[in-house]
Amino acid sequence: MKKFISRIMFCAMALFAFAACSDPEAEKLEKVVGEWHYSGTESGVELDVYLALSSDYTFELYQKIGEGPHYLYKGKFDYDGEVLSGTYNDYTPWAHDYKVTRSGNSMTLTSTTSTYSVTYTRKSIPEEVKTHYMPVTKDEATALPIL
Repeated sequence: MKKFISRIMFCAMALFAFAACSDPEAEKLEKVVGEWHYSGTESGVELDVYLALSSDYTFELYQKIGEGPHYLYKGKFDYDGEVLSGTYNDYTPWAHDYKVTRSGNSMTLTSTTSTYSVTYTRKSIPEEVKTHYMPVTKDEATALPIL
């Protein structure tokens, strides 16, 4: 009987320890994964940008410059818990790597090599943006993406 109780206690402790373990990779990504929005003016031009960062390290960037539709850029990103970087599907790297700072529902991306900084707010991407965008092809001459 004593062995039986010992085994039950051991199994209970093992289950508790297993349940208490967390995935450090998932915890790290929690800081950036989600849908984000930026709206502002840069160099006198109105920008409306939605950024979706997924847990599979892919992203979608919907960018509208001035009037007209949002353009969709896709690619992959890396995040080490502090610095966010990425590459578009045409293998072009983002213009900057960014130090990530979070505060509530805001995420500020600050270039690691310049003073450039942009603050996104957590916000779902509207269905209208997801369904009425212009895909960007490699040969298309559109404005450079914000990232």
